[in-house]
Amino acid sequence: MKLTRVKNVLDGELIDISKQDFYDAIIDDREFKKNLSIRAVNINDLHILHTWMHLPHVAPFWKLDISKKDFSEYLECTINADNKRAFLVYAEDSPAAYLIAYNIFEDKLKDYYKAEDGDLGMHLLIGSRDHLNKQDGLMIIRAMTAFLMKKYQCKRIIGEPDVRNRIVIPILKTIGGEHAGNINLPHKKASLLIGSKSRFNEYMCDKSVVFLKEPNPTDYFFRKAGALCE
Repeated sequence: MKLTRVKNVLDGELIDISKQDFYDAIIDDREFKKNLSIRAVNINDLHILHTWMHLPHVAPFWKLDISKKDFSEYLECTINADNKRAFLVYAEDSPAAYLIAYNIFEDKLKDYYKAEDGDLGMHLLIGSRDHLNKQDGLMIIRAMTAFLMKKYQCKRIIGEPDVRNRIVIPILKTIGGEHAGNINLPHKKASLLIGSKSRFNEYMCDKSVVFLKEPNPTDYFFRKAGALCE
């Protein structure tokens, strides 16, 4: 079995591990000549995620620049919630971004647009400063979108980034997201973006992006009663 050197985000050391075992999905982006890998978040990711939440390009939007103790409680709540799933995204085996998929029908967002069966909510952030540019942003966000559509078999992905986000909003539009207007959420003014599977597939049809490992399909309707973490 082929081994690779992967950074352990708990202590920063490099460890030998099979990529096939470590990641839920591996995507080869041949246009940008990089591999993107995705796995579920666990409590050992506390340090890197807490660090990201205090960065100037993250803190104003996520508002989770809190103590490590309080962030640990948030992270445990998120990991154990029945209405969402959290993932860490790697670029060339280095942590690059944070992704949350959530059940629209158990979220207040459903009250701000006409939700349909097959809708899946998405929150994301690019944590690493090295990837805070439009090219890497596009590479990462389209990999996230492909992953969610493959794993959860959703028909549409719904995003609601802060209207001030000048990187994420144009990228979501580039990959097929339709702007459905601005909405005033309790904690922010957001741009509502709806990305259909058909429009995303149309965008991706001539892109050299392939799964080296596909995620196991999962029922994305997390309808069990559970903690609704914010």
